[in-house]
Parts: sequence; structure tokens; C-alpha cells
Amino acid sequence: MAESVKDMTTKFAKLDKIEGVDFRRWQKKMHFLLTTLKVVYVLSTPFFDYMVDETVEQTRRRSKWENDEYICHGHILNGMSDTLFDIYQNVRSAKALL
Repeated sequence: MAESVKDMTTKFAKLDKIEGVDFRRWQKKMHFLLTTLKVVYVLSTPFFDYMVDETVEQTRRRSKWENDEYICHGHILNGMSDTLFDIYQNVRSAKALL
């Protein structure tokens, strides 16, 4: 499993970066990549808010979601051209980018 993720992230650099045209094609390829990395759920799952008395399990789930959102966000930004990256780098959520 780890080897396939490593291969996928290595091949990710070979995917075409979005230049502002063919957005739909790029979006579907990005969705496939995020599905392969098992982080696509953050695009449809709401953020876990921090609770004062949260259990260890709730802390783990929130932490995993935050980490997966960071990975998802980074891959989406990496799939953009430099011009688009400069425009969208301050967007806070992966869901807003895709």
C-alpha cells in the first residue's frame, strides 16, 4: 500500500497542471487522485470543531481530518499553474478550491 501511494505521488507531478482551460477534465483527474490517496472525503465531510471535553477518539478523528484536509489542499494547489496558485494560495479549504 505505501509503495502504491509513493508511486502515485511521484506520478502526480506528471499530471497536467490546470491553466484555466479544461477545468472539468482537471477536476475529475484531481478527484481521482484524491480518491486514490483516500483523502477525498474531506471535500464532502464537514470540519470537526474542537470541543472542550472531547474524547480521545474524537481528538483522533479531528486530527485525521485536519491532516487529510491539509494533504488534499496541498495536492489541489500543486495541480495549479503558478499563476493560479498565486491567486488561490490563500483559500483556506480544499473544498473551496475544487
